[in-house]
This record gives sequence, C-alpha cells and structure tokens, in this order.
Amino acid sequence: MNLRLRKRLTLEFVMLFILLYFVGGAVAIFVFASQLDLSLSRQLRDLSNEIIPAVEVVNNQPSLKMWVSRAKARHDQVASTIQVFDNNRHLVEQVGPPGFGALLDGKARVHDAGDVVVQSFYCPIIDGGRQIGYLQIQISSGLRDDALATIVWAMLGLTPFLALAVYLCGSWFAGNAVRPVEETMALLRQFVIDAAHEINTPVSVIEASVQTCEELFEERKLDRTDHEILAIISRASNRMKALGESLIVLARMESPQYELTQDVLKLASVVEPVMAESRQLARGKKIDLECATVPDVAIRGSGEALERMLLNVVANAIRYTDQGKVSLSFKIDEQYATIVVEDTGCGIPKDSLPHIFERFYRVDRSRSRVMGGYGLGLSIVKAIIDRHRGTITVASEINMGTRVALGLRRA
Repeated sequence: MNLRLRKRLTLEFVMLFILLYFVGGAVAIFVFASQLDLSLSRQLRDLSNEIIPAVEVVNNQPSLKMWVSRAKARHDQVASTIQVFDNNRHLVEQVGPPGFGALLDGKARVHDAGDVVVQSFYCPIIDGGRQIGYLQIQISSGLRDDALATIVWAMLGLTPFLALAVYLCGSWFAGNAVRPVEETMALLRQFVIDAAHEINTPVSVIEASVQTCEELFEERKLDRTDHEILAIISRASNRMKALGESLIVLARMESPQYELTQDVLKLASVVEPVMAESRQLARGKKIDLECATVPDVAIRGSGEALERMLLNVVANAIRYTDQGKVSLSFKIDEQYATIVVEDTGCGIPKDSLPHIFERFYRVDRSRSRVMGGYGLGLSIVKAIIDRHRGTITVASEINMGTRVALGLRRA
C-alpha cells in the first residue's frame, strides 16, 4: 500500500477529529456555562424569596437585623452577600462577605473581596403596599469558574491521548479503506504496462514491413506518392511506439511495487547527455540553448530516469519557444541540487498551471497536435521527481516564458 497516501489520510482524519472535538467541546462548555448561570440565578431568586419576609422596617428603612438573629440562632453560615438599599439606592446594611456596593442585576468584579467575580440579583421590598427599598443578593461565581476551568483543562489533557488513539484507529481504517483502491490501481498499472508491450509488437511488425517495402520500392523506383505514404506510416508507428514507452515508464514510476535502483551520481552525468541531445533540437529551431557551469555535487537517483525527466523538461521548453533562448542554471543548498530550466516561449495560462501534470493534458491542443506528443511528458516528470522525493515548481507568464525548478536530493 502507498504509505504516503495512508499517512496523509490518517493525518487528515486526526485533524478533522481534533477540530470536531474542540468545536463540540466549545459548544458543550457554552451550554454547561449557561446552565450554571441559570442555576445561580434561580438560587439567587429562591434566596431572595426566603429573606424578604424576614426584612423589617426600622425608621422607615429596611433592616436585616431580624433575619440575622434568626440565622445566628440556627447557626447558619452566610456564604452569600446580602444587602438592603433604601429607595434612593443607598446601601443601608450588608451581611456576609464584601460585595458590590451598588444595585446590579448581572455580574460584577469585587476588588475588596480579593478580585472576585459575583453574580448579583436584586428585587424591590414592599411593605404595606409601598416600596421601602431593595434587597440584593450576590453569590461568588468562583465555583462556576473553577468547574469550567476543570473541564477545559481536562479536555486539553485528554487531547494528546485521544489524538494518538484516533491516529492508530485512523491508520488501520485508512489501510483497510485504501487497500482495494490500491489493488485496483496496481491492476490498472499492470494493464497499462501489458497494453503498452502489446502495442510495441504490431508496431515492430509495421516498422519491419515499411523498411522492406522501402527496399522493394527503391528497386522498382516507385513514384513520390508511394514514398509519402510510407513516410506517414513510419511516423505513425514511431508515435505509437513512443506512446507505449511513455505509458510503461509512467506506470512503473507510479507503482510502489516497482523497485527503482538509485545510485550516487554526479549532477554533470545527468545534465551533460541531456544538453548534447537537446542542442540538436534547439539548432533545428534556431534557438539559443545556454547552460551554466554544472556544480560538482553528488545526487542520489536513477541516472536513466533523471535523464528522461530533464530531457522532457528541456524538450518542452524548446518545443514551445519559437524564438529567443532556453537556459539552464543551478542552485545548491544543504539538501537539494536544483536545476532551473527557463525559456522565453509562449507561457502557460494561470488556469492551466494546476493541471499540467495530469495525464494527457495539453494546454494548447491544436498546437500540440502539430508538434506531436500525447500530454504525458510532464506527467512522467512529476512521477520521476516524486519517486526521487524531490521537488518541482513551475512559474509562467503568457508570452513571457516559463520557469521550471527541479530539486534533487543531494547524496
């Protein structure tokens, strides 16, 4: 199975789980906090309903002396802040811990009590059909906040363990889910290889027949039309042969089962043969082909595959450049030896850039038909660079040219 695909699917599964976990946790905490606030509000109302009957009037002002005496007699612990205000909203009496010194229906921070957040509720005090003041009760929200903090820290503490468990389960699930797809892709790759081999057999027969016919026709001095027909047949058979070879290379490079022998190579051993072959192509189109001095660095890979990859890129640059030049330059860092191929050709539209590595994709189909090719060149380039764990980037502007950077791992 493709381990890279399996890891990518597993990591995506873990990230999705963590996202849903925190979103669900945030919703749960919000609901829990709302319920705690509602519970505190109910507790404040119940307490106020209990205290109001015990409020007495002293000098036309509300007083808690009777309620305090009863509470002491019962040995009750007064954990809440209980306050009475007159009609002018001035604080008259306060029982319990320090609280917020003004009427408030909601939350407030009390600095005198050690920077404590309290939940406050007040209601009017009615005596004999007239209002004589207000009763206010405040409860610290410390227990509520501690409960929420405990839940948050518990969620954060469980996250790594849950992520590990989900990773293991996701890896197993991804393996089982992708295995049938991988088996199907393996069968498809094998079919492509077998089909390409089968194509080569009749092509070889056609080539041999064309060669025999040319020899016979030369003796009989056939007219020009016959030679043109043979030339057409020969070109078609060569294109079919090239197509079969490209399909075989692409299928092998994309197959995890195909063992690609990789050796330590000098960068020059890959670049120089490609330049020698490409100069003939450039000379035929009267294009300047320039190459900077090849750095003396070693890379790891398959020489044959890397030559094919670089040749495809350079040949593409020459093919789509009508005038100007194609140049090769190099960038070396600690990890990669990068080959940069630049041309002054027609360029690639922005909407086509994401698709150029797809099989049989051609930016300009009419132009491609004239120049030949099946749209497999860059697919092969991408498959080879991926097989070598390298990098490839493409930048292009219409009528300005294209820049392709091939990063190869240093040995």
